[in-house]
Amino acid sequence: METEMDKDKKPTPPKAAPASADAAAPAANGALPSPAADAVPVANGKRQYLVAPRRGLLAKQAAVTPMSAGDMNNAIGRLPGVEVVKVISSNKNAQMMSARPDEATDTYVVKIDPAHAQVLQATAPPEMIIEEDHPLGYGKKPDGDAGAQLRPQSAFGTAVSRPVTIRVLGENGQPEPNVPVTLAGDGFPANGVTDANGEVTLTVLQMEPGPVQSLAVRPHHTYWNSYLVTPTLSSEQVNVVRLVPLSQPNPNVPPLVPLGWGQRLMGLDEAGGAATGRGVRVAIVDSGADAAHPLLSHILRGADMTNEQDPETWKNDVIGHGSHCAGVIGARVGTQAEKEQMAMRGFVPDAEIHVLKIFPGGQFSTLLQALDYCIDHDIDVVNLSLGAPQASLAVEQKLMEAVQSGVACIVAAGNSGGPVQYPAASPYVLAVSALGLQRELPASAWEQTQIVAQATTADGLFSPAFSCHGPQIGVCGPGVGIVSTVPGSAFNPESGTSMAAPHITGLAALLLSDPQLARYLGPRGPQRVSALFQLIRMICSPIATNDAANRFGAGLPRLQNLRQLMPQAYR
Repeated sequence: METEMDKDKKPTPPKAAPASADAAAPAANGALPSPAADAVPVANGKRQYLVAPRRGLLAKQAAVTPMSAGDMNNAIGRLPGVEVVKVISSNKNAQMMSARPDEATDTYVVKIDPAHAQVLQATAPPEMIIEEDHPLGYGKKPDGDAGAQLRPQSAFGTAVSRPVTIRVLGENGQPEPNVPVTLAGDGFPANGVTDANGEVTLTVLQMEPGPVQSLAVRPHHTYWNSYLVTPTLSSEQVNVVRLVPLSQPNPNVPPLVPLGWGQRLMGLDEAGGAATGRGVRVAIVDSGADAAHPLLSHILRGADMTNEQDPETWKNDVIGHGSHCAGVIGARVGTQAEKEQMAMRGFVPDAEIHVLKIFPGGQFSTLLQALDYCIDHDIDVVNLSLGAPQASLAVEQKLMEAVQSGVACIVAAGNSGGPVQYPAASPYVLAVSALGLQRELPASAWEQTQIVAQATTADGLFSPAFSCHGPQIGVCGPGVGIVSTVPGSAFNPESGTSMAAPHITGLAALLLSDPQLARYLGPRGPQRVSALFQLIRMICSPIATNDAANRFGAGLPRLQNLRQLMPQAYR
């Protein structure tokens, strides 16, 4: 990012920075930015809980006999102070895990006051699960200032506030309106949005004169983000930020070319035109997808788990997260895209894609509904770019059912920079961490601050600091500076394990669609899920750095390695 002083213009009087939930600054460790990551919603003093029967392997581990459906229903009816919100009916294959013909399979979403819930949890029979319906976060990297937080302040001295005017200019020097700007001093960061002249004036609070902590500029599309640590900014003159277009430093990014750097690194450019994912069903459990985007208009199936009145609202992606994932997995050039000169190919453009909307506001209960949908509709591969710090026994059981039904779940590891989040930590899924390539990033991008030096290779591959890591990581995927589709016929670079997981989901679907691999993978069922995950690990190129296993798992899966592993099976 370049800053310069405009000598001929004085700043306008200071304006109060508008409060905006969208512009909220992330934690320094890259915690999930989703508004769903807040505390569980409380209504009339009650929180939302899940009540489910303990079944299958979990029942066996607890040495209990699963409850009958009648006993479960009677038990719910006898619980004092419990308000039933909804019942998540069992899926078509729920009896696969049943030890008795009348076994309880439904999950109850209820509201209970926290104190009463504690009593119920302490006294619940071992064959019953009672747990909080925790919110889920979607795993995109934080927007704005990655280091913005309440700064430690000296016990002495007086804080001084001053106005700072930022002017944001585009590629040809034109002002860029409606661009979020975050300025961090020694207190809470100030947030604002540029006006028609590309300007915004923010008030920064500092304990002593000198550079501010950071300046972050986050354009909605067309440009990279710009992030500057400890810049010296003037209050007497306008400070200019010139945005870097997506075509720099490497012009080989969508929509200028069909494939992004991650897809090329994984060998998609060598896959051949016949490998398009035809015959495979893929589900994207996320914030929906903009089916009006020229590259996503072929996506016809979906459901909104947050809107029972109109399930078709899955096409309204107010966050943009799901649309970005959908582009990596299944973008396809049609007539309208050709007319608008857009080029981008997902891994499986001809797959049958189902978009299941659970954000904003996604919780474990909505994830349960989405997984039931996947089982009922014989989905082959599910992309879960979401997570929570807490685990869920109810979700764990559903993941077991999914595997038994032949549904393979690919899950983002999380962006808190710490232990792998849930459900990526489950043994029934394939957890994906993020991988970056330094030369694909402009020098001014926030992502440059996330490079972990001891987890960087000689050719510039690196683990970003925000990526969760641990022994549960199965493989890594390209997840830094990924350009893909966003609502409004636009494209945006994003970073996060959310961007890495769709690369692996797309690859998994491509492998499943190959008739020459069908014999190796076998028919639909748990053995096929296991064989698919094992094959993905087998075609990985290890990432040779310190702590590689915890950061990258088996490494980066590449189609080039598949040809060497099975030269007769895959051409």
